[in-house]
Amino acid sequence: MNEIMANIKNRRSRRSFLDKNIPDAVIEEILEAARYAPSGFNKQPWKFIVVSNKGVIRQLSIIIRGIVTRIMPLFTLFQIFKPELRDPKVTGAMKKTLSSDADTVFYNAPLLILVTAAKNASRYAVKDCAFASQNMMLYAHSLGISSCFIGRADFLKMSKEAGRIIGLPPGYVIYAAIIFGYAPANEAAAAPERRRDNVINWVH
Repeated sequence: MNEIMANIKNRRSRRSFLDKNIPDAVIEEILEAARYAPSGFNKQPWKFIVVSNKGVIRQLSIIIRGIVTRIMPLFTLFQIFKPELRDPKVTGAMKKTLSSDADTVFYNAPLLILVTAAKNASRYAVKDCAFASQNMMLYAHSLGISSCFIGRADFLKMSKEAGRIIGLPPGYVIYAAIIFGYAPANEAAAAPERRRDNVINWVH
């Protein structure tokens, strides 16, 4: 199998990490992979906020837990107006956030990278930041470093305190949050089956 394809197929989202820091030089390499992602009109709108202080990561997790605690009583109402929130997996993720005193948001990861961009940086900023995120996760995997995209980090947009803690520039939005770390070797999982039917419309 082609080396790049093997890396793509073998990468997994992991939520359990060893108590082992990622060296700064390796983090720089991961960021370099992000900087070479494609972007609309080559605007490269991204700004990466690197959080390698586990105490700060924990603070951000607590902020998200507080926001989820406040909105959970209204969640059923939100589901009426936003059908995508009716997915049981979404509800499950919300409940999991409050399931224990452990870090159920960033999973005690040693590294969090937030991909941000100015609100009016580019009409393609969301896509550009997604490309950069995928580059980081794939490159990290090639180094034996696991990762996971954390959707619940979207709640950080609702907190001025979180923006202050991470030094988010005025007018910037967090488009992606990814945790990285070395995962226990005995937790490797096989790839779940991928859909083949009704996912391709081939026009010859």
